[in-house]
Amino acid sequence: MSRVVAVISVVGICFVSGADAASPLELLLPKPVKAEARAGEADAAICAKVSARKGCVPDAPSAVAAEAYVLEVSPDGVEIVSSDPRGERYARATLAQLLKLGDGRVPCCRIVDWPAMRWRGFMNDCGRNYLEMDGVKAILDVMALYKMNIFHWHLTDYHGWRLESKKYPCLQRPEAFRRQIGRYYTQEEFKEIVAYASERGITVMPELDVPGHTLSFRLGLDIGTMREPGTEIVIDELLRELCSLAPAETMPYIHLGTDEVRVDPEYCDKSWVTRWTKTINGCGRKAVVWAPGMKIEPGCDVIDMAWYDEYVTNSVNPYIYADYRRTYNGSWTPFDVLSMSAFGDMMRWRGESSRYIGAITSCWHDDNVGEDTLQLFRDCMVFPVIVAMSDNFWSGRKVDRPEFRRRLPAPGTAYFAEAEELENRIAAQRDKTLAGFRFPFPFVRQTAMRWRISEVGTGRVLARDVAQGTVWLDSQGSKEAAFVKRNVKEHIALETWIKSPKDQTLGAWIDCAGLFGAYSRLLMPQTPRRGEWCHSGASVSLNGVALEPPEWKQPGMKSTTRPIREQDIPYSTDLLEKPLVDELVTLRPPMPVALKKGWNHVRIVLPPKSSRRGATFCLVDGTSEHPREVEGLEYSSEMKYGDRKD
Repeated sequence: MSRVVAVISVVGICFVSGADAASPLELLLPKPVKAEARAGEADAAICAKVSARKGCVPDAPSAVAAEAYVLEVSPDGVEIVSSDPRGERYARATLAQLLKLGDGRVPCCRIVDWPAMRWRGFMNDCGRNYLEMDGVKAILDVMALYKMNIFHWHLTDYHGWRLESKKYPCLQRPEAFRRQIGRYYTQEEFKEIVAYASERGITVMPELDVPGHTLSFRLGLDIGTMREPGTEIVIDELLRELCSLAPAETMPYIHLGTDEVRVDPEYCDKSWVTRWTKTINGCGRKAVVWAPGMKIEPGCDVIDMAWYDEYVTNSVNPYIYADYRRTYNGSWTPFDVLSMSAFGDMMRWRGESSRYIGAITSCWHDDNVGEDTLQLFRDCMVFPVIVAMSDNFWSGRKVDRPEFRRRLPAPGTAYFAEAEELENRIAAQRDKTLAGFRFPFPFVRQTAMRWRISEVGTGRVLARDVAQGTVWLDSQGSKEAAFVKRNVKEHIALETWIKSPKDQTLGAWIDCAGLFGAYSRLLMPQTPRRGEWCHSGASVSLNGVALEPPEWKQPGMKSTTRPIREQDIPYSTDLLEKPLVDELVTLRPPMPVALKKGWNHVRIVLPPKSSRRGATFCLVDGTSEHPREVEGLEYSSEMKYGDRKD
């Protein structure tokens, strides 16, 4: 297993593949609480000799004691100690990962481990876009590998009511769908997924999102508003039908939605939401609701899913952290995954610890992904996100650094070293634990890269040694990037020098459009026109020669309609209904670029007229679905010429 080594010298930084591979113990993900290496090692045959016994795990917090374990590997075999089958499951998952990381050989060791959070979840929106059963199962498989335990299944939204109802089959009639017409999960398929998840230690939390996000519901029932008499009874009966599909001990949570009631047809009697919550409670389940959302009367058994930071301190209910700025991954690039997972403390309200349950990362994709619904995995960073965020949720973060969202810390700092270490572990999972994984895993190392950012007109240098694969300059003026002050009307140059050991043609991910993920067209007025890198003009050059953009298959896409508020889709325009084809780097093959032996100069110029200014340039091996970083290259943010040894 090759690893990233930061080699700092006058010639820059490089990815180095060497024989000094990290120990499997150092590459575990999530990182265990304690891992002590001991003399010797065990092969696969020895590791098959597992003795599991019930016992307490020293120092494990009571809230997560059932998931704690001790794993000891010796030359004679493996011993697991846990107080609950969940702890034993996670110990066996750790052992299996060690075998993969060590190519069948495990260092003798003692691992003592438990999670920081009780709930460690992933949500997929199957209401807006149906996802094939194989795709849902793949999500569950990867969640299980990385000790995630809650699958939040968003089954209904504007575009479809994706769960079969035998009581109200009209919800599945073609007129009720806006996308993937007639595609939904039968009750038998739903039961299959619940059982499949349960076998892997994962609880399915289904969501019927009401009374907002209910266009498909109203189209199916042919009603005008959610407050029509009898609607409250229909929702009651649908919730009872849902609860009948799995016992309460297997499916103890039902998500009711309740958020974003914004247009007249979605408003209903406020008491109905409390009624539906009591229906869920009456079926022996806890109700989960988005917060902020519609108010529920006291006395109900409710868990808040906080999608705003501020809401956490405005409630008395137990809560799950799901802040849209930190955990929504619908518009992350392959390079945002590292910073978003490394530096967000999802437990920073420790004074509210009695109410805090855990966190969920959510894959929203407002855009239509088309009829090939597995396209979702190319549009969005689903599997890298599960792997990376599992480390955050299991291990926790000591401090919260919002300034590092979508931007890595400065090289040479302790925070940057943390990012390098996490990046190395994610890459090891990609190459070892998930070797042969058939779904896209677009993750590439970036910490060796170096950029200089400067104003074109003045030449003023704004930043040096920026280590990013995607560099966001301002990201809509937020503090997530802050290399450039908001509304600065100046062309910005990004420059890097790359040293190649030989003349060679490599693949490159290049993008200047600021368009990433199946959520980002909400932010962009237009996709690139033919012959352009972005809709407002940008240039990319290698060694002074302009690189031409791809032959876009859908050049110049832009909205021709205003948001369709009268149809209760507050964010939607016609642009979102055109599936992406090649607009993202993960949707098209890497572009061939020719490097000469020695130093090569890359220069990207971004115009000021962009709502989300950023650029990607990364040399990759392999395909866009399964890329690898190119090793043996050196990077510098300082000007280099020729092939001399500086």
